[in-house]
Amino acid sequence: MSQALHTSSTGINAGQSQINVIAHNVANINTVAYKSANMTFETLHSHNLSYGSAATKDGGGTNPKQIGLGVKVAGITRNFSPGTFVSTGRDLDTMISGTGFYVVQDAAKHTYFTRDGVFNVDSAGNLVTQNGMKVMGAKSIYSNAGSDKTVKIPKNLRAIVSGDPNISSRKIQDLNNASITTGKVSVDLTDSSGNTTNVLVDIPEGTSTVGNIVSNFNSALGSYGINFSASDGKISYTNSGSYTMKFSSEGTTSNFLGETGLANSTTSNMLSETVKLQDMINYNDKNAISLKSVAIDENGILIGTYNDGSVLTQYIDDAETLQWKYTTPEGVTILGADVAAEGSAIANSNFALELATMVNEEGLVSLNNNLWEWGPDVGDIYYGVAGEMAFGSIESGGYEESNVDIAHELSSMISAQRMIQMNSRVFNTASEVMQTLSYLGQ
Repeated sequence: MSQALHTSSTGINAGQSQINVIAHNVANINTVAYKSANMTFETLHSHNLSYGSAATKDGGGTNPKQIGLGVKVAGITRNFSPGTFVSTGRDLDTMISGTGFYVVQDAAKHTYFTRDGVFNVDSAGNLVTQNGMKVMGAKSIYSNAGSDKTVKIPKNLRAIVSGDPNISSRKIQDLNNASITTGKVSVDLTDSSGNTTNVLVDIPEGTSTVGNIVSNFNSALGSYGINFSASDGKISYTNSGSYTMKFSSEGTTSNFLGETGLANSTTSNMLSETVKLQDMINYNDKNAISLKSVAIDENGILIGTYNDGSVLTQYIDDAETLQWKYTTPEGVTILGADVAAEGSAIANSNFALELATMVNEEGLVSLNNNLWEWGPDVGDIYYGVAGEMAFGSIESGGYEESNVDIAHELSSMISAQRMIQMNSRVFNTASEVMQTLSYLGQ
């Protein structure tokens, strides 16, 4: 009879453990990106009164006789299905729509994972969680190793526009400050006797380079002592001959002169720009451009808008690498290697949020502050950016709510309550029988 007491007590303990799990789920009904837990049970070993016997020639077989010894917790699993999107209208509130975790780091540089996408920008320009952990920036769109760079945006920057020494190798269609059309440029050459010769210079298609334009000018005008060159982001020419050169509107069919300004001088306007971005130590420096707002796009890439209207961000190029992108207040877009990032604010960081995915996400260990950390059964972890490879995209302007199903939790709570009540009944019955037996000897 004492065994019934022990058996029923396992049911009471198991039911209480289930209520504890349910209570935690219900308590986190409004927790950002909370993942609900579910408890399952399994039977304990049975006491074998008989193992049974096989049938014989003369008699039938018997089945085993077993008395179960109770119940135990089989496991507590996590439901990692995404919660619904809660709109807040705040640009730095984000949700991962699909697979992935944000990667964050504490002051001791220990790495954690989270689905909580409510971020802030601290006084140093770091993108941080609500409890001050730094958000890690992706080093590539897919990698089996995490990044050591944090997402950091300059609170202030200074844009220095300088010439591009490799202007001659630039394709016409890639020039930032010009949109040159195909056609001809008409040139009138007048000798010392007043005789005028008209020469037409071909302006090639947009896939040709600035060097091709210069070569065409030199082929047509070199014999007259006029030589063109391309350097420092400009096209210029010198006249060492005896001919006077004048561009003619009649016969000119390309907009080349208007785009470069060559019609009015011996040097064109700048055609390509290299922009250097440097954080300012003195935030009150009148030459610095202060940060106005920060947004996050579907790839989890920050977009910094500054008070002068300029925009600093990153993009994924055709080679699937992260590149800088800077847009001037005038709307000129500077891409890739043309944006020379200097200064501590962005030299060691990038603007793309790093996401992580793992073989077994249920192997993660849950911590406080909506954090998860590596567990022995997690398996391989892969890193990348949102919207690429196996990672979900980013929805901004809101966060992911808890995926707790309150109706399911309440029904499970009633079931656990009944489990405890019925096992308590068994416990009381066994206790009363033992009490009755103790009186038999009186």
